[in-house]
Amino acid sequence: MAIAAKRTPQEAKEALAQRRAKADARAKAVIEALRNAGDLRRHQAAADALEGLLARATGLRFGTLADLLAPQPWALDEDGNILGHLLTVEDVVYLAAVADDRVDGLTLGEAFSLPWVNLDEREVWTRVYADALRALADEAEGQLEAQRRREALRQLASKE
Repeated sequence: MAIAAKRTPQEAKEALAQRRAKADARAKAVIEALRNAGDLRRHQAAADALEGLLARATGLRFGTLADLLAPQPWALDEDGNILGHLLTVEDVVYLAAVADDRVDGLTLGEAFSLPWVNLDEREVWTRVYADALRALADEAEGQLEAQRRREALRQLASKE
């Protein structure tokens, strides 16, 4: 009892090649969709960071520790070096960074751990960071001193 072949080896090879081509096309479509989703997430993260700055209406003020620790949108070059804050870089740099997906949300401390293209720009941000930390430390010391004076006044008042 012989079984008749339904297709020739050449037909089977062609059918397999077609299935592989279809599978490759589906895989490429899925990969492209994942890339687009990743791009969308990164653009959304930059938009969220900018929206957060606008919603807090603080702009680039760093008056609290939370402000210093909040992620900020930074423009990066092709090598991952900091070009500057997305709100302070020139329009050309801003547009190129957003278009090429070279924006990252980093705290000031994280931004300082990366190399900067322009050391004068980094100096400005280092000064902002240091001044904000000094102001926070001065405020904490002032609050401590005020509490000590209140406590001393209470002790004097309780003796009388």
